[in-house]
Amino acid sequence: MPKTFEITPDRNFLQHFLTGWRVKSLSPEMVEKLKACSESDPYAAYGYGRWLSLVNPGGKCLKEAEVLLTWAGSSGVQDANAALAQMYFDGRTEADKAMPQMHAFLMDTSYKAGSELAQVLTLENTLYGDYGFQCDPSLVADILQKHLEKNPGSDPLYYEILGEALEDTLPEEAEKFFKASVERGNTESYFSIALLYKNAGDWTRACEVAAEGARRGAVNCHRFKAQMTQEDFLALSPEEQEALHKEISEGLDYAIAHHDRYACFLKGMCLYYGNLGYTEDLIQALEPLERGCEMGHSNCFWLKSVILHELGREGVAKASLQAARLGDRERFTLEQVARGYVSRELSNHAEEIEELWLKEYLKVNPEDEDTKDSQGVIAVYPQGFYYAMDVDEGRELDLERLAQNVDAGGFDVVHFSPLLSRITKALSLEGCHVAMLVDKDGYMKDLPDNMAGTLIYGQAQEIRGTVIFILEDDKTYSLMPMVGLQRVYMFIQLLNAATGGLVRLPSSEELESIGAEDPGGFEEYDDFEEKYDDPDIFDGYEKFPDQEIEQEIEEDMVSVDTSTDAEPKEITVPVEKVMEGIAQCNLCIDTLFVSLQGHPEYDFASTEDLFYRLGIMEAIEENIKRHGGYMIDEWQYVDARQVPLDIRSRVRFK
Repeated sequence: MPKTFEITPDRNFLQHFLTGWRVKSLSPEMVEKLKACSESDPYAAYGYGRWLSLVNPGGKCLKEAEVLLTWAGSSGVQDANAALAQMYFDGRTEADKAMPQMHAFLMDTSYKAGSELAQVLTLENTLYGDYGFQCDPSLVADILQKHLEKNPGSDPLYYEILGEALEDTLPEEAEKFFKASVERGNTESYFSIALLYKNAGDWTRACEVAAEGARRGAVNCHRFKAQMTQEDFLALSPEEQEALHKEISEGLDYAIAHHDRYACFLKGMCLYYGNLGYTEDLIQALEPLERGCEMGHSNCFWLKSVILHELGREGVAKASLQAARLGDRERFTLEQVARGYVSRELSNHAEEIEELWLKEYLKVNPEDEDTKDSQGVIAVYPQGFYYAMDVDEGRELDLERLAQNVDAGGFDVVHFSPLLSRITKALSLEGCHVAMLVDKDGYMKDLPDNMAGTLIYGQAQEIRGTVIFILEDDKTYSLMPMVGLQRVYMFIQLLNAATGGLVRLPSSEELESIGAEDPGGFEEYDDFEEKYDDPDIFDGYEKFPDQEIEQEIEEDMVSVDTSTDAEPKEITVPVEKVMEGIAQCNLCIDTLFVSLQGHPEYDFASTEDLFYRLGIMEAIEENIKRHGGYMIDEWQYVDARQVPLDIRSRVRFK
């Protein structure tokens, strides 16, 4: 595809901006041409705005991109609305806030208006389950196979997407479509073929294909060897290692210079670990990661936050928030967002965090079945250490016994404070809130100031002596223990963040002074600080892609779970019961499978024909309306969250 072309109000122009790689491969002359015409021509404004949104040269161009795309979209360039939708979802706009509702509105608007970019993004979102779409590769494969049978001369990107839809289930078929994409001029598909061979265990053949792709101009193929394992690298001779490191280093630098976001992450990982011939250097690793962050790569934000945390620098929470927006749902990332929320480091984003990320934080901290009934309270002593006390007597607390345990003369209850309220929200507590018990005789006995308690109270008045954190019923104000070890662990993390790191594990001498036998009461979480600080423990997150390499798709495909509280179901009914099945499910979240076995009259009917031959279209539309959604065209509808869906992904035939 030519890198310099005319600016025209038709597909001949718009096709150059359908994928990220096409946009990033524009020649400097073409970029300057778009820039020069962007003030008067909405199509040029779209092209230049899309280039700025993906490349972000200098790291300060997103505001300009937003302005250009907004003007182009309002001037009738519907692809500009689809491109702008991604920026809103990712929070990469001047508002600096993730706005999935605005994304859904703009995608709906542009899709109905015939935007090809919106159609491509919808296919990719459905393929990967991104942007609130339900993951359904088989549906994507079905749609594209029928489309390409009728239109074999279609844009090669559709062959690439079809290959991606089939690569896990039918790799040989996927290879055929990847090769068809290459034959039609899409050189970036060389990478997909190489990855297919690598996953099949043929590393030599994979490297040969990647080398051919690099020779023919595929930027992503230049960093293919940077994805080999450290073990394989160390198995080479010193001379071979030196030569390979040089090749890998040059390939990564070439890809980064050509705006490859994933190459930024790979180089950052190599420098972080000291792999593939690189010297371990956390400071130097931040340089490529910063460039990857400018271009909006979630893994770059994640690794940046890890490194900033290890270096003790500021910015961990903000980097983690952006990583979450872009699709990182790992425990470390969401924990840093929750900590930043509680500590008010992310106070400007409190509404977004409460709406989107606190629920995600709870999801990645599931309670083990054998610990979910554990009950206890958290005592924090004036010296700053905590101790988790088991409580076995039931849901009602014995305050007299608790007072004896901490040598208190009785308790006053701090029912609410700003920090207690934020911790309550971060723990997603319902029907109760975190409260604090304070020694009522603290001043009379001249007890030492409890810095953690004073900060939590937040009323410019010292809290003295030992404080105890418990739960309190929202209506009756009855006091209850915390339930579940995982929830206790989460509370300690948030308490530590809220007090600026004042809460810590006790020393052996401190344990002896309070008559305790174990380090922290809840033994499963004795070493929460050690776990938190260990750079190699991130709850199964594979920080270096030795086995499965991320295949970067062309757009900023990320995922936020915007599902309703109900658990999605899969219902299978025989064709005779299809109307009953529709009545029994919620097609905004459930999937209905209709079995056609024993009905040869339907054997050769297409999916679309079956909907009409079975007479179920009206019932489906009524079901969708009943559950808060509405149809937007023949097959597309939006649910109550304004997320666009396809009825063929909710009613399936087998």
